[in-house]
Amino acid sequence: MSLSKTRNQPNWQDNQVKRFGYLGTLFACLLISACSDKPTDINEQYQQRLATALDKPLPVTPPLNNLKLTPVHNNDNPATAQQLSIVQLAQLSHCKLNTLIAEHNSQLGKVASSAGQLTYQIQFIQLAPSCLEKLNSESKSYQAIKHELANKKQQLLKQFNHLLYNDPELKRTWQLTSYALDNNLAGLVETELALQNLLTLKQQIIQQQYTQIDSQALYPQLSQLRQFNFNQALVSAVRQQTYFNHSTSRYLTSIDLSALCNPLKNKRQAQIVSNVFKKYYLSQLQPYQAQLSGALERLMPLYQALWLDSTTNQPELRALLQQQPSNLLTAFKESAKTHVTWWQKFYKKCEISPI
Repeated sequence: MSLSKTRNQPNWQDNQVKRFGYLGTLFACLLISACSDKPTDINEQYQQRLATALDKPLPVTPPLNNLKLTPVHNNDNPATAQQLSIVQLAQLSHCKLNTLIAEHNSQLGKVASSAGQLTYQIQFIQLAPSCLEKLNSESKSYQAIKHELANKKQQLLKQFNHLLYNDPELKRTWQLTSYALDNNLAGLVETELALQNLLTLKQQIIQQQYTQIDSQALYPQLSQLRQFNFNQALVSAVRQQTYFNHSTSRYLTSIDLSALCNPLKNKRQAQIVSNVFKKYYLSQLQPYQAQLSGALERLMPLYQALWLDSTTNQPELRALLQQQPSNLLTAFKESAKTHVTWWQKFYKKCEISPI
């Protein structure tokens, strides 16, 4: 996290901020790779060492929980095209749509994944017009296909949103995981590209650019997301770091700085507390959080563009994605800022240097 200079603060404090920034850069190369512990372990060690140094136990805090997402179902009525009689389907033998419908009506088609369902809807929309051109406009087959084509166009965005909440990879984006991100953020570029392609698909649906959609490209995008599991790892890590920042800051706020930094006392305890901050937060957690922030800044606009307009009945997810007053990214940054602000007060009050 960037420790930018706060406006109208005393010069002494300005210098402290600069020193924090310098140390953050200096220790960046020591990012978690220099330590075998997971970030959650480092946070817990940081809190425990602070409690020991300050001789004050940590309060019990409620655990961080998974988001509660309302299930999204596809409750559309059975497609008219699927109810065509054998005789009527025979009339479509000269159309590729015939094969598509037959495959979808098979036992395998009935258990199709959300991606398979969306792909079918897109392919139906793409194949139906040419089939209609070859049918008698007065026939039942023509009327059934025409009606279903209009219905599928109307429901296609809803079907896309169904994918967002039912595809295993996309659905678990918002759930906690113990899987830790690679130090080099391996998978960020690939994940960003896959999300951009999904957003392109959504925009093509909204703009009714059906002929431009590559329906078979959906599976490789989802496979790419599954390969790296980057979205879930990133969102989970950001939520966990925000949680730890807040809980640690609340604990530190309960500390009496006047007693800790009493000029008549030996500053040994304050120096030990400072060493804990430098060892755990400044050298390890702050650079790690800077990485998380950078990755989230790249992906947050894609998360918002893909999910936000579908969160009317998803209040917890909407809170993470909303523009105002706070979302996942801004809350994360604010939690780090609040935490560092306490340490700025500590160093000023105790009149010791963080270096």
